[in-house]
Amino acid sequence: MTHPSVDDVIVRQRRSNPDFVYLLGTPAAPTQYIVRTHHEGVRQAMAFAQRQSVRAWFDDGDDTFALLGTFRHEEVTPSADGIARRK
Repeated sequence: MTHPSVDDVIVRQRRSNPDFVYLLGTPAAPTQYIVRTHHEGVRQAMAFAQRQSVRAWFDDGDDTFALLGTFRHEEVTPSADGIARRK
């Protein structure tokens, strides 16, 4: 299973009586933003990920991450055994 890298952005869903709130941040830093809707959290995470060339993830509260999108610029090169490898 793939997990977020240090610079990736994560939308975390948390219960706030009686509804949910959505926290935006990175694995290495505290929450940066709090938004009220899932849609707004995903929209802001995707915009940030695109601007910073990182990946955007969603966490529904049990630390299982779903990849929302990737904007990384990874170079892929073929190896001697014919399998493409990322640098």
